[in-house]
Amino acid sequence: MRLSRRDTLRTIAAAAGFAAVGGIVHLLERTGMSKYPFVRRPYARLAGILRPPGALPEREFLAACIRCYRCQDACEPGAIQFFTEHDGVRYHSPYVDPARKGCTLCNMCGPACPTGALLPFDDSSDVDMGSVELSEDLCLSFKAKRIRQEQDLLTQIGKEPTESDAALVRRGPCGECFMFCPLRNRAITLMPGSFLAPVIHPEHCVGCGMCEEICRTVVRGEPAIRVVRTRRPLLTEVES
Repeated sequence: MRLSRRDTLRTIAAAAGFAAVGGIVHLLERTGMSKYPFVRRPYARLAGILRPPGALPEREFLAACIRCYRCQDACEPGAIQFFTEHDGVRYHSPYVDPARKGCTLCNMCGPACPTGALLPFDDSSDVDMGSVELSEDLCLSFKAKRIRQEQDLLTQIGKEPTESDAALVRRGPCGECFMFCPLRNRAITLMPGSFLAPVIHPEHCVGCGMCEEICRTVVRGEPAIRVVRTRRPLLTEVES
């Protein structure tokens, strides 16, 4: 199909606009002039898949799943998403993305699955979706705790803390990951003290992603806590 002269000019103008915006963003990031600079991840997210709770091992899961979408219909929090046709053998199969919505472990998707690709569970602690990692440098509670300790040292030597540090301490501790964890006091506990700093217990964490979801909401940027997708793709996917 041949484009008209007007359509051609519009296409060129749009491309130039995108290029200009990209150049400005890159310049702001390099010069530090951006009000909300990009945050580099302190740790890399491992490539993997976060299936809904009760999923069979990956090969058996893909063989049993008939892409009926019943698990998504039954999901109370709306955590279940589906891969598209661009994702190879995973197309139209369910997954969970905590950046959108974490899994509350409501145990509704398993009973809704007609083929047993997703199995219901008797105890939430039996689920194995993934695990989590915590970056203390990004955690508000750890930041407040560290700055309070620094302020105490400054006070001892007769110096006043900076206003920015004082504002962070006044903001107070967070502790939201603990409050939203379906397995709190098992998967996540709190350090003794007043800063609500979380302690992760990997042996009890099931990787539901509720902590990552709320952390993204609170910090409004790179989360301090995130799910590690421990389920690996099939070898045929890697090779392709």
